[in-house]
Amino acid sequence: MKKPFVKKIDGNAPSVRKLDFEGLDDLPKYYFHDNSIITHSLNSFHVIFPEGERFFIRSVKPFQDRIKSETLRNRVKAFIGQEVQHGKEHERVWDSLRKSALPVDRIAAFYHRIVYKVIFAFLGFVFGPKINLSITAALEHYTATLGEISLKYDLARDAYGDMRKLLVWHACEEIEHKSVVYDVMREVAPGYFLRIAGFTIATVMLWSFAILFQYWFLIADREATWKRFRQDRGYARDYMRLTVPPLFGGALQYFKPNFHPDQMGGYELAETSLAAL
Repeated sequence: MKKPFVKKIDGNAPSVRKLDFEGLDDLPKYYFHDNSIITHSLNSFHVIFPEGERFFIRSVKPFQDRIKSETLRNRVKAFIGQEVQHGKEHERVWDSLRKSALPVDRIAAFYHRIVYKVIFAFLGFVFGPKINLSITAALEHYTATLGEISLKYDLARDAYGDMRKLLVWHACEEIEHKSVVYDVMREVAPGYFLRIAGFTIATVMLWSFAILFQYWFLIADREATWKRFRQDRGYARDYMRLTVPPLFGGALQYFKPNFHPDQMGGYELAETSLAAL
């Protein structure tokens, strides 16, 4: 990594940190605790995130001119800048996956075609751009909640080299900008039904494709034999026990009529974690 984390976490004024994790294109095949299950779970997100970040940017851009607050406009600009960097760094992992003969390009092409050319295109045509904004706000809630859980339990500690830094950095910035899109939605499309509709769609889409791609990677991985899968299950099960209950609790918070992402906290934790890298 060439540049230090010199800009502190600030939810009211997020910063764009242009980084270069030099080790991401040369990772060991099982870069997370030598565990095939968790590694391929993360691989599914490495496929989902780059195009997802670009979708987030496309979702918020049509509403930039309708934002009255200069502070919020600046937060949106920083949000866009951060998402550009997230997409670039996650996409760099693809070179390592290719070297391990994993079908990252086939999975990415399938994902882009089905999700963005078909599903989101249909939703946007029927419901207009506000549904994309609502879906993005919901996904930002999920990523920020996952980020806080990850930092709280130091779940990235067993990741190899720059992968650990990538996961911690991304988690910190997801917490930092977690309320940006929600605040845009609250200003231009504040309806409760729209918010919950977007959250429902986001939930089904995110976890359906994350699980599908995890098992696609596992099935395509010739070294991930049934014997290895059984050996790796114990660690993966313990990992999920730490992650799933608080993630479910965080998801339920989104249904509160007076919910706001800032109620979830996490900013001090993000600042401490980023400073420790």
